[in-house]
Amino acid sequence: MSELIQEVLLEITVKPLQFAAEVVQFFVLVLIIRLILIRVVGSTLKERRERIAADVEKADQADTAYAAAQQQAAVLTAEALAEAQRSIEAVRTAAQDERRLGLDGAEQEAKTIVLQARQTVETEKGRVAGEASEELITLITQVVRRFMEETLSESERQAVTQKLILASLKEMADTGSPQ
Repeated sequence: MSELIQEVLLEITVKPLQFAAEVVQFFVLVLIIRLILIRVVGSTLKERRERIAADVEKADQADTAYAAAQQQAAVLTAEALAEAQRSIEAVRTAAQDERRLGLDGAEQEAKTIVLQARQTVETEKGRVAGEASEELITLITQVVRRFMEETLSESERQAVTQKLILASLKEMADTGSPQ
């Protein structure tokens, strides 16, 4: 290693003008390569940044939509519970009046209304949660697909896909086996 260093130092001291010319050529070459790379790769990088920003904005919009769906579900649940509460109170009053008169049919009707109200609340909760989950899954799938398309080569995507398929098959086999 020291011989190489001595030889380089000797070459510099013997031909200083040639060394200076080579240094200048090196910097000119670096400058030319940098300018070319900025023109060639710069627009591609700018487009990629814009696509990523658009994807992030879509993800933010999906998060906002999910939050709005959750809020709507909460409002619907509260309205259904309030309506159920009003219905329960009305039925109780009617049942008490009818009970005084000897009618027991109103009590059965109140139970049916309460059950329907609860079923309606549960149905609405499930529907809203299902829609929000489907939207979130679709968004996540799109983001992952775009991420894989932009960052992985075809062979890497195939390898990842094969690993996922094998993991799914193993999980299905483990789930199907008796415990």
